[in-house]
Amino acid sequence: MKPEIQIHLFGSLRQMVEDPTDLPIRLGHDAPMPMDDVLSRCGFPPNRIQLVMVNHRAVSRDVKIHPGDRLALFPGEYPFFPDWKDFRLAKP
Repeated sequence: MKPEIQIHLFGSLRQMVEDPTDLPIRLGHDAPMPMDDVLSRCGFPPNRIQLVMVNHRAVSRDVKIHPGDRLALFPGEYPFFPDWKDFRLAKP
């Protein structure tokens, strides 16, 4: 079995997949890759994503995603906690 990452979508991002039973998205890869590459490979426009959490922690845009990681993507309509202000991807 090829290593994979799981991508969990929240809010309006869930509408970007045709079949919600396909969630979480499973993306196979066997080497670290930049988060922007993961997002573009899945077809997610970065301006729709306000926050990315990797393994339950807010991360900045320059993080590398590793096989086995769990990503959670949150759109702009989600509340944004003040202690995550340095991790905001999309500007309000």
